[in-house]
Amino acid sequence: MNADHRLTFRDQLRLQGRVIWALTLRETVTRFGREGLGMLWMIGEPALFVVGVMIIFSFIDSGYPYGISPAEYLAVSYPTLLFWRNGTGRVTGAIEQNRSLLHHQPIRPMDILYARILLEFASGMAVFLFLFPIFIVVGICHLPSNLLIMAVGYLLIIWFSFGFVLIMAGLAELSETIEKTSHIILYLMLPFCGVFFPTFLVPEPYRSYLLYFPLIDAVDYFHHGYFGPTVPSYYHLGYTVLALLGMTLFGFAISGVAIRRVKVT
Repeated sequence: MNADHRLTFRDQLRLQGRVIWALTLRETVTRFGREGLGMLWMIGEPALFVVGVMIIFSFIDSGYPYGISPAEYLAVSYPTLLFWRNGTGRVTGAIEQNRSLLHHQPIRPMDILYARILLEFASGMAVFLFLFPIFIVVGICHLPSNLLIMAVGYLLIIWFSFGFVLIMAGLAELSETIEKTSHIILYLMLPFCGVFFPTFLVPEPYRSYLLYFPLIDAVDYFHHGYFGPTVPSYYHLGYTVLALLGMTLFGFAISGVAIRRVKVT
């Protein structure tokens, strides 16, 4: 290629950004269609899950200490689950399923993963931003005690989800067993995600063991921003950041190995 036609780094970023955005729009239309409610289901579908779980647990659980109702706890907690659970469900096998797209030169295997992650994360965030103000207005939730801490905790949860989804995507491409059992792994994670019961209910030393899982730390920091100092929270922010950094690097590494395998085959 002539040197005059070489793309600069900024041009390459702009090109890949357009590719990822185009793939995201393609995935949105493929999943939700153009007619009827269409893309409104991007918010409506997970929102129905959140509200449904809140209603069910409100009937079967009498409540938590510190005056926290099941509806309030799940209204704050359950939307955090959408990132890593739904994201993993969409990326496992995504590269293999979209192999035909790789014949188009600008499209890289990672772009397919990024597009699906972007769509799921945008959906999860939109659900929370849509439902949370409604829950405040109707009296299920209250205003956050510290909005900045709550926002940082939310970003930590998204960071964990990004690293976890990349790891699961890479492992699923490398192992058919992982791809077939990924939904089982997600179900087994439910008791250890901080969504259905708060850490202050877990006795020692089991609580200390749970806090080695960075998702628990991130969710508890998020809870601390919402509930404030009146409700006990347990987290180690420095450890969480280091663990998430390690997860992200491992996610990029394992995804890179999987992509090289796809290119070879």
